[in-house]
Amino acid sequence: MIGLGHIHRRALVAILIALVFIYYRVSTRAAINPPGVFPKPQYTPGASKSVDYEHTRTLVIARTSSEDVSWIEEELGSSSSLQTAIYTVDSPIPPFTVPKNKGREVMPYLTYIITHYHNLSDVTIFMHASPVAWHNNDLLDDSSPMMLRALSSHKVVRDGYFNLRCHQSPGCSDQVHHLGAEFGLENPKLAAFATAWSELLPARPMPKVLRQPCCSQFAVSRERIQALLLEQYEFFRDWVLATELTDALSGRVWEYLWQYIWTGQPELCPEVHICYCDGFRLCFGGEEQYKEYISLGREKGNLERVIEDDKRIGNQEAQKLVQAPKRIVELNAKMTKVKEEAFERGRDPKKRAAEVGRPWKEGDGY
Repeated sequence: MIGLGHIHRRALVAILIALVFIYYRVSTRAAINPPGVFPKPQYTPGASKSVDYEHTRTLVIARTSSEDVSWIEEELGSSSSLQTAIYTVDSPIPPFTVPKNKGREVMPYLTYIITHYHNLSDVTIFMHASPVAWHNNDLLDDSSPMMLRALSSHKVVRDGYFNLRCHQSPGCSDQVHHLGAEFGLENPKLAAFATAWSELLPARPMPKVLRQPCCSQFAVSRERIQALLLEQYEFFRDWVLATELTDALSGRVWEYLWQYIWTGQPELCPEVHICYCDGFRLCFGGEEQYKEYISLGREKGNLERVIEDDKRIGNQEAQKLVQAPKRIVELNAKMTKVKEEAFERGRDPKKRAAEVGRPWKEGDGY
């Protein structure tokens, strides 16, 4: 008969062996994956769906308590496939709360991903709270609800990541350069970015240039979000919570990181007409036709400035002032017609594919 002391000794030995094994696994993992080092994501294209397939979507909004978001219900409330997650960062309203009001929109964006990582919609759309904003798209009336209604979920799922701003300025001139010591001394913001990069992505060398259109509004597929481990998003949020950078600067750092973490591409500046056509189904027929439309708008804007300038100086007899209103009416009518035709063209997935130069087969909803 085995004594109790012997059993206790055997149990103690078993516990010690288990502790040694756990220590070995943890220490080995730490050696292979030090803090901030995660497996490189696989950026694979999304699978094709039929043209009538309706993707599920969630709209994640970052707002302050002073910003009115009633437009979401008023403009989009009838959409059964669109869920919302509205984070009020300075006055949290459950269930959408953040651990701290820090980092501007970065904190609610990362918090949503962390909280809903295992039950994401097909497409998650991250936006600011304003119904109309200068950093929205000009040809969609700078309107957030219009952009959301026009947005092609098929495009988002296929590419994995889609910046909601089509116009390249600001953002696509070399906004963030590779940093040598001289840049660090001369430009504290760039130096801060270099430090942030080394802390957030320590295993990856900083690219010579990082650029995409501004301003931290984008749509991402479920598969692309889950291409990164949940622990990596938690690591990113911990950085935001701990960094000594100002909210403005930490938010700006992330403005140029989003496309990199989800595409692996340091530069992502698609042609404007392709972005409108493939992303929002507004297809002018090609780059030249798009430029012709833009030239009409430029002429109209110049004439409107002439009228304002002449009124300001009291030059009521100026020939341009007499002719300008008639020409503006003509331009408005022509632009309206061209735009209506562009939306009609954009309803056809085959024409969209042809305009942007990508393969297409019958039944594709792209």
